[in-house]
Amino acid sequence: MNIPKQTPEIFSILSKGNFISSNGSRGKLFDVINFEDNFQTLKEFFAHTGYHLEKGHNYYYFSQQEETNTIMEKKLEQFAYYIDVMDFFSSMDAKPVVGTRYRVTQIAEECYANERLKQKLYALSRREKMVDKVAEIANDLTAGGFFEQEDEDTYKVMDAIHYLEQVITLITIEEEDGEQADS
Repeated sequence: MNIPKQTPEIFSILSKGNFISSNGSRGKLFDVINFEDNFQTLKEFFAHTGYHLEKGHNYYYFSQQEETNTIMEKKLEQFAYYIDVMDFFSSMDAKPVVGTRYRVTQIAEECYANERLKQKLYALSRREKMVDKVAEIANDLTAGGFFEQEDEDTYKVMDAIHYLEQVITLITIEEEDGEQADS
């Protein structure tokens, strides 16, 4: 098995729960994984570590088949937060689509002008200043691999945002009479 020389760097990023997106600063690593038979080679290689290399729409990530209930609960709590964050960004004038650039100051200004957005933001962050609240959320999305910080005030939406959208689309809530309603 001839694995790429970037394999340790790829493992280091993905094993922390991050994504490698085609449109970010790690785009070269995306290209390495995407090159010829590298995806299949790396998939087989990482399978021996307990991780499964998965491909999404222009992004890669690790999944694990065997996880403890504690880890699953932690992931569900984190995802509940991401649902609220996606709801916040989806309520803005500029929706969170791949390549969208957000300025922290611009989002804060929009929240000052829109009471509904302001309330959603207050529910997401306990910081004092509006700009600090927005920065905290943008940094959380950056840590998760869904945003990438371009400069002190600007964040770009990564291809991995499709992962959040897909999982949110899959959520089904059971109504009291046993029927299903999409959320």
